[in-house]
Amino acid sequence: MVSIGLPGGEQVRDMLAAQAAKAGGGFIFKGPAQPVLSSGFRTLDRLLPAGGVRRGSLLEWLAATEASGAAALACAVACRMAATPAGGAILVVDRRGLFHPPAVLPWLEEACGGRGEALAGRLVVARPNRDDDEVWAIDQALRCAGVAAVVAWPQRVHPTAMRRWQLAAKAGGAVGLLVRPQAAQRESSWAEARVRVSGALEGGRTDSLSLRRLRLALVGGPWLGAGHMEERTADIVLDLARGRDGALPERDGALPERDGALLRSLPQQGAAQREGKAVCRAS
Repeated sequence: MVSIGLPGGEQVRDMLAAQAAKAGGGFIFKGPAQPVLSSGFRTLDRLLPAGGVRRGSLLEWLAATEASGAAALACAVACRMAATPAGGAILVVDRRGLFHPPAVLPWLEEACGGRGEALAGRLVVARPNRDDDEVWAIDQALRCAGVAAVVAWPQRVHPTAMRRWQLAAKAGGAVGLLVRPQAAQRESSWAEARVRVSGALEGGRTDSLSLRRLRLALVGGPWLGAGHMEERTADIVLDLARGRDGALPERDGALPERDGALLRSLPQQGAAQREGKAVCRAS
């Protein structure tokens, strides 16, 4: 009797997943379903394949430029993950020194219903000095059961490191939010979704200085068939001052005092300019 060694189930699964990753997509395994949580943005939830953010997964945000708003969006989603009943810390792996903690406070306040100072104590920032240390820090943070979300800005990532992060997130239950340059779209990925973030080209102007309109495009992920290969896009609005979805109506139905004053002044300024008058406002 001749015994022939055949690959086991785990080996077959890894082989198929590796082939899917090389093709620029992903491979979906049937197993225990992880909970899917809202990102805090209705439009983004509809764009993501799972209908929201799945615990124990990776999301890649491909930034068209460094000022595209991808980092702000990733931090906003991280605050939402930390404010869920399961809770947990937000760990920021800041290899390049790009993170500005005060910018996250409005999102913490909104996500926690005004108790942002309590969650701020669970905001941890790691600043590794080497690329290898960055890879290790992301891996360890994703494996930690006490971490809700990991935000990082990795540049060039080896597929092996990405696979390690995917397995780490699955084991620990944390969400990995990786902000990467748009050139990374050519690399293979183990992320559940890849979203390209850029400034909205049409209707990009808003009526408030605190609002930022972004154009999102789903450009990678666990495609389920040929019908999902076409690029899907959506626009969202970040309310940077109040840390919320800018497309949602105000709770009290009225504009904040500062933004309301700005809007009321616009028609007056326009009329004065048409008459050739100068408009001055006291600072």
